[in-house]
Amino acid sequence: MHDRNAITMFIEYNWEDEQRIGERLKRNSQNLKTVSQINEYLGLEAYESTFDKVYLLMEDGSYYTDVTYRKGSEDSDYYPFMDLFADTDSDKVIGYDSLPILGSDKVVICGYKLPGNPQDEALSGIKIGEDQKEVYAVIGVCKRSSIVDGLVIENYVDESGNIQGYSSVVDKKGEYVVDRKDAASSVSDNLFDIVKRCDRSNLTPSDVQEKMLADEEFWFYMEKDGVRELNYCAPLNSSSVNWYFIMSVSDKVVKDQTKLFVLLIIVAMSAAIVAIIVACVWIIIMQRKTQIAHAQEKAQSEFLSNMSHEIRTPLNGIVGLNYLMMNAIDTPEKHLQIKEWLKKSQSTAEYLLALINDVLDISKLQAGKEEITRVPMLVETMSESVYFMQYDNITGRGVEFIKDIHITVPCIQCDEVHIKQVLMNIVGNAAKFTPAGGTIKFSVNQTMIDENHVMTTFVCEDTGCGMSKEFLNEIFNKFTQDRSSTSNSTKGTGLGMAISKLLVNAMGGEISVESELNKGSTFTVELPAEICEIPDYLKINSDDAEQAADPSDNGAKSAKILVAEDNELNAEILMEILSQFGFVPVHAQNGQEAVEIFERSKINEFKMILMDVRMPVLDGCEASARIRKLDREDAKTVTIFACTANSFQEDRVKALNSGMDDFLTKPIDINTLLCKMGKNDR
Repeated sequence: MHDRNAITMFIEYNWEDEQRIGERLKRNSQNLKTVSQINEYLGLEAYESTFDKVYLLMEDGSYYTDVTYRKGSEDSDYYPFMDLFADTDSDKVIGYDSLPILGSDKVVICGYKLPGNPQDEALSGIKIGEDQKEVYAVIGVCKRSSIVDGLVIENYVDESGNIQGYSSVVDKKGEYVVDRKDAASSVSDNLFDIVKRCDRSNLTPSDVQEKMLADEEFWFYMEKDGVRELNYCAPLNSSSVNWYFIMSVSDKVVKDQTKLFVLLIIVAMSAAIVAIIVACVWIIIMQRKTQIAHAQEKAQSEFLSNMSHEIRTPLNGIVGLNYLMMNAIDTPEKHLQIKEWLKKSQSTAEYLLALINDVLDISKLQAGKEEITRVPMLVETMSESVYFMQYDNITGRGVEFIKDIHITVPCIQCDEVHIKQVLMNIVGNAAKFTPAGGTIKFSVNQTMIDENHVMTTFVCEDTGCGMSKEFLNEIFNKFTQDRSSTSNSTKGTGLGMAISKLLVNAMGGEISVESELNKGSTFTVELPAEICEIPDYLKINSDDAEQAADPSDNGAKSAKILVAEDNELNAEILMEILSQFGFVPVHAQNGQEAVEIFERSKINEFKMILMDVRMPVLDGCEASARIRKLDREDAKTVTIFACTANSFQEDRVKALNSGMDDFLTKPIDINTLLCKMGKNDR
């Protein structure tokens, strides 16, 4: 390709050079009157151009050179340049022939017709000489070596320096413009004759000539004296040049190049295979991600549908029960029924609250807002608490509940609230999915990690309905529930196990499950923790707490409590409950009013302040801070409890930093409030 382009560029440049000669001739034609003037002018043009000789061909076939003027065939050295244009409509021609004036060596003849040239009509009508004949064409003549000098013929050379390949140029008569073996030597051969004389060829001379006349790009083999060579033939990249470019290489070069080519193919194929494998892996990963995304989207859609059902169902029950109670409130014989309806309404409301808490818990855990608090905990006390809280629930279903607790380290640093939440969830699920006559076993064991740390293992094993293998892979995902026929009727959000997994991981532990459909499940929670001494406050007998929360405790009666709550319904309910337990509540509609009421009260008049956090005029945190700053003795000691629907850790921290003593989450659990009030007494 390099040599083909180089030859074409060389020829195109010659024609451009002739065009420039024509343009200069147009400007100087008025000064070219005599033969000597024209001869001198053409000598200068030949010197400044790429041509060895420059001729001006006249319209009658005569021509001027740098040394003479030829009129016609009667001159012995006359050459019929006009014949170059005879068989073509092109304004640019090229020939390869011998000129008598230049000797026997053949030369390259380039012709550029001036009159009617579509590229430059201004070159028409140029007249010179005494008789003012019109110039027909500019003829440039150069030796064959001029073409070779413009090429970089790339030969194939073996280890011994022998040439194994060469470039050649032939015309369509088979004559060599550039010698096939030595570009500098005289031409003495014809391509068609060489093909005819070779020992073997896959094309005949007539086949080669026919393909050249048809401007085909082709190749053929020739073999001579046992040497086989491949000839690649292609026309030059110009419609005005009837020459062919030939690259000839020995069979050995072809084989060597083929080996290299095969090696490159192998390398390329290997790279392609690696790329395909990488692409396939990437596609599989992306498909997997897409499938996971679709599965999560489907699970979330199912979750929203399920949540809509789960929330509306208890709400419907509460609304319906309220309607029944309102209609029956004035009917004395319905009072026992109303009491039963109230119990059901309370139970339904507690379920709805648990449902909302699950949604809030998963949101906090995902946002990283659920903080793990590590404080001393009595492992056996906590484990017994889980057992007894679930005992009535499980045995009431006709299920045997077994405990197996073996504790070697009584007290560890951990988050008791969250551990209890996880265990209650696991044991509660076992109760739901284990039919009457089954067994649930709750086990606790410990193994030492090192002298300062212990691994506590909680195991809940049941003989319930079990889980499918497919669901085992998704049990800890959000919004998922086993849809097998054995559990389809069991309600729930599908968040419990996801919350348990996130909590256990946050505490540095592991949770795992083994299950077989219709045979039961085993959940294992492993929690590493730091060993610690039992603090004094954990040595208090648990009976004291029960006594503190006892509503019959006369010590709590008649205590005055300031209730800061802007919602009238919430304030009415809370004040009525406190009144039923013997307290004397005083209502403040906002934080500013609470500060003013406390400021006007007597010293130690109020035992406690229940402060809502979000209120108009002045919020609960700012109100608490102002109360603590009052210049009176009880401003620093009065107990202030934050009462709010905001349950995030930052809300708790903000409340405590404002001077509050504790934190109660709405809806307020009265038993929890009474218990905290009892502990506060001590």
